[in-house]
Parts: sequence; C-alpha cells; structure tokens
Amino acid sequence: MTIKELQERSYQQAVDKGWTERDVLLPEQVALIHSEASEALESWRKNEPVSWEDEKGKPQGIASEYADILIRVGHYAQLLGFDLEVEVLRKLKYNETRSHRHGGKRG
Repeated sequence: MTIKELQERSYQQAVDKGWTERDVLLPEQVALIHSEASEALESWRKNEPVSWEDEKGKPQGIASEYADILIRVGHYAQLLGFDLEVEVLRKLKYNETRSHRHGGKRG
C-alpha cells in the first residue's frame, strides 16, 4: 500500500463510518492525533506488549496506536486536500540536507 492509498482508504473508511458528517477543524484534528500518541504512551507505561489483541480481537498496544496515528493523519490529509505522499517525500528530501542532529536538541 502506498501512502496515497493509505490516505484514500483512511478517508473512505471515515466516510463509511460516519466520521465526516460534521466539520473537524484543525485544532480538533491535532488533538485527536495527539490523543492516539498519548494512548501509545499509556500502553508503554502499563508495560503492555508492543502489539497484542484483546479478548474481542481488537488490536492493542503501541503498534496499534501508531497505526491509528497514520490512519487519522491520512483521513485529515484527504480532508484538507493535500497529497500526504508528496509531502512526506518532499520532507525526507529536505531532511537529507540537514546537519547531524541539527539544532542540538535532545531526542
């Protein structure tokens, strides 16, 4: 699956499941993406396996939350009308020009 296909599939699934029936403004989009990252952190804090399924077969763990981040980003990229694959490739190309640990920040 390409990033473009992920974007299109994520958006279509959001449409199919009713998540496009109202406007989701950018601040809410950012908060919802952040909530998935926070769920990954909580999984780590609970010392859960990286990837597992609960008794109902629902994927759980850090891997599932990272997947949720990608799905939300794909949905919102389509909603905002930009090609996420183009933007990722453009950013990766730019990052090649940056110095080792540019900015000197931690992490």
